[in-house]
Amino acid sequence: MEFLTSAVSAVVPLVVNTICQHMVYPFTAGGNIRALKSATTDLQALKEDVNTEITNAERVNDGPTNQAKEWLHQVEAIEKEAEEIQQRYQQLCRCVCNIAPNFCAIYEVSRSAAEKHVEVKSLSDKKATLEVTVRMPPPLAQEMPASSSKSSNLESALHYIKNDVGNNIIGIWGMGGVGKTHLLEQINNELSGDPSFKVVIFVTCSNECSEEKVQDKIIDKLGLSKRDTMVQKQSTIYNFLREKSFVLLLDDLWNRVDLKTVGIPDPMKEVGVCKRSVVLTTRSTEVCGQMEVKRNIRVNVLNSDDAWCLFKQKVTEEIIDSNPLIKKYAMDVVKELSGLPLALITIGRAMHDKKHPSEWERAVKLLKQAHLNDLEFSGSDPSIFHTLKFSYDNLKEDKLKECFLHCSLFPEDYQFRKDNLVEIWMGLGLIDESNIQDAYDVGYWYIGRLQAVCLLEIGDNYTGTIKMHDVIRDMALWIANNHGKDGNKWIVKRCEEKEIEIEVFGDTEKLSMMNNYAKKVSIFITCSSAKLSTLLLRQNSIEDPKTLRLEFFSKLTFLDLSNSLRAFPVEICKLVHLQYLDLSWNGSLEIPEELGALINLKYLFLRHTSSSFANKVFSRLKSLKVLDVCGSLSPPESLNFLVLQEDLQCLPDFKALAFSIPHFSTLDFNEFSRKVSVPIRCLEVSECTGSCLSFSSCLMNSHLQNNLISISLHMHNVKCVQFESTSENRYKCHLGRLETLNFYMPKMREVVWKNLNPKDVFPRLQSVLFSNCPKLTSISWIVNLPCIGKLVVHDCREIKQLIRIDELESSGIEVSQHSFPCLKIMVLKENYDLERISDPMITFPVLEFLGVSQCYKLKEVPIRPDKLPIRPNIEEEEEEEE
Repeated sequence: MEFLTSAVSAVVPLVVNTICQHMVYPFTAGGNIRALKSATTDLQALKEDVNTEITNAERVNDGPTNQAKEWLHQVEAIEKEAEEIQQRYQQLCRCVCNIAPNFCAIYEVSRSAAEKHVEVKSLSDKKATLEVTVRMPPPLAQEMPASSSKSSNLESALHYIKNDVGNNIIGIWGMGGVGKTHLLEQINNELSGDPSFKVVIFVTCSNECSEEKVQDKIIDKLGLSKRDTMVQKQSTIYNFLREKSFVLLLDDLWNRVDLKTVGIPDPMKEVGVCKRSVVLTTRSTEVCGQMEVKRNIRVNVLNSDDAWCLFKQKVTEEIIDSNPLIKKYAMDVVKELSGLPLALITIGRAMHDKKHPSEWERAVKLLKQAHLNDLEFSGSDPSIFHTLKFSYDNLKEDKLKECFLHCSLFPEDYQFRKDNLVEIWMGLGLIDESNIQDAYDVGYWYIGRLQAVCLLEIGDNYTGTIKMHDVIRDMALWIANNHGKDGNKWIVKRCEEKEIEIEVFGDTEKLSMMNNYAKKVSIFITCSSAKLSTLLLRQNSIEDPKTLRLEFFSKLTFLDLSNSLRAFPVEICKLVHLQYLDLSWNGSLEIPEELGALINLKYLFLRHTSSSFANKVFSRLKSLKVLDVCGSLSPPESLNFLVLQEDLQCLPDFKALAFSIPHFSTLDFNEFSRKVSVPIRCLEVSECTGSCLSFSSCLMNSHLQNNLISISLHMHNVKCVQFESTSENRYKCHLGRLETLNFYMPKMREVVWKNLNPKDVFPRLQSVLFSNCPKLTSISWIVNLPCIGKLVVHDCREIKQLIRIDELESSGIEVSQHSFPCLKIMVLKENYDLERISDPMITFPVLEFLGVSQCYKLKEVPIRPDKLPIRPNIEEEEEEEE
């Protein structure tokens, strides 16, 4: 009994308290709601403090803890619940004196408010022990600011990265400022959201990059543990990446970086479903080779339309359209910048606030004078020239740098023939080898180096020429003139006036006035001692050379007077330091005996100049190395080869002769060939009587076979050219150095091969031209030229098919399964009966350019047009025919 009494006494108070509590809920509703609102307000303040703490942490790459995220989630939920309770109470109290008629409903609201108040207070108390932020590792893939426009280069790169298994090292190359980094940033952004790649790493390498620097940047990007030694860093990076799909983006690479040393798993080796790719950007194809790049993507300058759009974007259309003159000058500016994005962007920004036409006119004038840097007068970014100059600075050899700088002496858009450029470098003393072929080889190697780093580029229309981008040329002049500080050191003048007057200053070393077609050029000297060493006046029409005042330039070593001179300037004979003299493409010149005073002259060019020479003048030129009289229309008595040979044999350093034979019979030509004892590098035969020319008998002389690199046959009577090996010939005809073979033979019907194979006779032949050969019916034999890279067939009207398998088989010439492995350029013009190029089994695996003009019957080509950068214009020919 006592136990029951005790239990009742314990339970009854609890029951009574509970009943009383519930009974008062309808009467304490207002207080409970106010308490809940106050507690909720306090909780919201705490929430704002937590969010502020998280925002501040994110600025230093920290982030919220999962505990904090859950707390914030609970706060947001309870805020909504408290708001709903308050809204229900307000609806119930819409009566007189705020007395709610529904006691059950008001009871529920009051009880809910009291209970929710307890929960809110509990969440507020929890804040005191809450860990809000934590140090966060960097994201494994992160977007970068870049435009969203997609180019064909971007699509190609993404295709290689995602689908080209086994070729996962990709090189993006091009000249400085052309947009390689922008393309790499776009690739980064496209892959950052791609679930196929867990890790995307963007590393800027720059000029003095090393494996360890790349390691440090990767470790920072990925938030990996710091290590002391390269081996430890290598292990850390490798272990993190080895089982992940990743893309490594290396921007602005100048030298080889050993990926294995860095710790990058082999990108050529796929592991399960993991994908691996390395994409790099560089200005040099040599770096692509060093990095074993499997896929190359070249970024070119913008076309005219895209360049104009980009420039308008930076200047704004409001400025461009504000005045018709401004628009005209703006288009001139864009033309001068030649599609280089860096220049378009930089100059566009500089011209953003220029609202007067005179300011734009000045800009055009400065650009035409190669003073691009003078326009960069706003902003603190490095100038265009300083950015581009990294390519120049990275050239290791000083002579290579000098060769590059001297290309700037030629006009904008000048198309250099490679051999001519090398000869100019030799004449300037930049290449000086004991063997002439070695000198040319060094020059060609220099050209290749400059092309590899995008300081020179392929010329227009696949003519085999090279050129210099206008902005690169301006930079070269800026460097040559001591970074623009000595504007008169190298002077390059281009104008359209018929009469030009120019001042030469005391510190002027180089003067170029090429391609002006001026009839009068007057040079004025401002001091008694002129330092001028180089003078280029090519392609003018100077009538009186006395206005040049050549006699005052005693230090001149290089003179190019390829003009339309009517008389030889005798003042030249006083230039005793002269080493290079070019008098090509002039009229009839009488070369006086006084020329022999030029005892330092090494290179003399008289191409396509009708010249007569004083007796024994060449024998006095003791330093002469190269003499070129190709294309001379002189009568044979004025330039007799045997007499000339006697003079040249007296010269101790003579290396090469380029010579034209005007009028020979076949017997005379054979006699000439046997008596050659000087090295002839280029040979033109302008006429040869007789119906058959036998190479086997006339080109057996070792001086010809060992030195000839070019032969041009202008023979109007020859009907057959024959290559034959007989028992009478002790040696096979073997022109091991010949690179160019030109036929201008209106009566030639065939080229006959007997017991000889073209590949044995011409192992290095690279260019073949058939022009004005209307009787010729086939050129099938060229299929066996292993190195032919360029083929031109012009005005060969009776050829129906260039290459026929049956003709090759009947003549015993073996047909290779891999035909034309080097042929990149084919030009077909005015071949009116041409129907086919070849039989189907003949392949053209590397053909880059096919030019077709006035070949109306040619309906198909054995090459897929989509494989060529320039489509064959057969459709245009058909329209012309109609």
